[in-house]
Amino acid sequence: MNDPAKLVENVPLVAQMTPPDVVRALCEQGRLEDAWNMTESMLNQRPHDANALILASFVCWKLAKMSVAYHLGVRATQLAPHECTAWLNLGIAAHELWLIDEAIAAYKTAMHLSQNELDRAMASMNLSAVMIDTGKWEEAERFARQALRHNPSSVKAKANLGFALLARRKWEGWTYYGYSLGMDSRIRFKFRDEPDWDGAPGKIVVIHGEQGLGDELSFASMIPDAIRDCKRVIIDCDRKLTGLFKRSFPRAKVYGTRTAKAQDNVKWDEDDWALEASCAMGELGKFYRMKDESFTGDPYLVADPIRRTMWRKHFDGLRLEDRSDGTTATRPAIGIAWTGGIPRTGAKFRTLTLTELTPLLQSIDAHWVSLQYKDASREIATLNKAHPEIDLVQYPWATLTRDYDDTAALLAELDMVISMQTAVCHLAGALGKECWVLLPKNSQWRYGERGEAMIWYKSLKVFQQRSLNDWHGPIGEIVGRLRQRGFPSHQWKMEAA
Repeated sequence: MNDPAKLVENVPLVAQMTPPDVVRALCEQGRLEDAWNMTESMLNQRPHDANALILASFVCWKLAKMSVAYHLGVRATQLAPHECTAWLNLGIAAHELWLIDEAIAAYKTAMHLSQNELDRAMASMNLSAVMIDTGKWEEAERFARQALRHNPSSVKAKANLGFALLARRKWEGWTYYGYSLGMDSRIRFKFRDEPDWDGAPGKIVVIHGEQGLGDELSFASMIPDAIRDCKRVIIDCDRKLTGLFKRSFPRAKVYGTRTAKAQDNVKWDEDDWALEASCAMGELGKFYRMKDESFTGDPYLVADPIRRTMWRKHFDGLRLEDRSDGTTATRPAIGIAWTGGIPRTGAKFRTLTLTELTPLLQSIDAHWVSLQYKDASREIATLNKAHPEIDLVQYPWATLTRDYDDTAALLAELDMVISMQTAVCHLAGALGKECWVLLPKNSQWRYGERGEAMIWYKSLKVFQQRSLNDWHGPIGEIVGRLRQRGFPSHQWKMEAA
């Protein structure tokens, strides 16, 4: 086995540490490959050692080898069915793989077996996280509060409580939002040694994005409030949003440097380094969105007028189609996106195929415009070959771009948007463009508990699944509403054929 003393640097009492202690120390140091090498050595010598399997499951989770962590966890619980940690590790891996029922069962078993307050807190906190991911907000709140009773200092439990409250429009949840920063993909930046902004007016404040494009687009609705109160606002956003934000917030200085690899090398104007405080975009909520009335739902982003004019002329040239009876029909230009998220954010529940969408695409005669942020040309070509009556196109220079200003201009000139839960929905809402959202049953907290309306945007309408993975209901409802609009159908084309 590898010598612990050679593997671990700057860890006290190395000589007194057991191999599992060394593995955990390596994980804390971020030396995950070294941790795995030691764990694998332990398993090679004792492949049926439950403690080694528990440790290996933990290390694989840290390495994001979720399927391996899961199977190691299953074996560990078989060999040590009364070991709380084995069930906690299994629950984590199952949760990451979206094996929700297994995760819940594992966490509840861990809760039953727990011998101390910290293990009880961990099981409760993880159960609250599962409930958040499955949109069970009341249960999420209950388990988060239970975790805090067992461990009042649990940062993750406080973050989970915040999300559970916000989803139910209990806006005191904003006071917990900051606890989520630093977890998962949420980042709190510090540009110098400045304090967090406390909401006091008259300061020079940097407001920075902390997550993905959709989050920045949504939270940007609160930036005008901060601009009103601050002496000066500096926005550090994803570089894709730089042009769009500069135009939309002309009183602020905008940099697209938040994803720069070396924050120390970021080039800002000298006077902007006179910043007095910083604030993550989401944390603006505790200052400006503490009651329903604070959410106006009004548009706040401004698309490029020149690029809009180009799209307007293009779409106007596609609007009229000759019918077989000699009349013409006005064809709408409708944007459509059918996938969203990444594996960690539930992409498997936010994914449709064009085959599944065919009844929708056939329901009216429209110029369908792909708003997919990844190349969909092959999918579209396959659909068009099978269904030549469907006019679905991709404009790659507007959607497969590093400048979201391109996408915003295209979207602004569409008649409407129909989209899976993804960043495009937030862009549509921010621009005031009508958007019908296909929402999975286990939706994100911003979409709330129920109903068609979304408090963040007046122009969004939500069509949510009644049961997981069943999109027939939402798609059927959208088809019916499209036909009620009086859009032309494909019937005349099929008759002519």
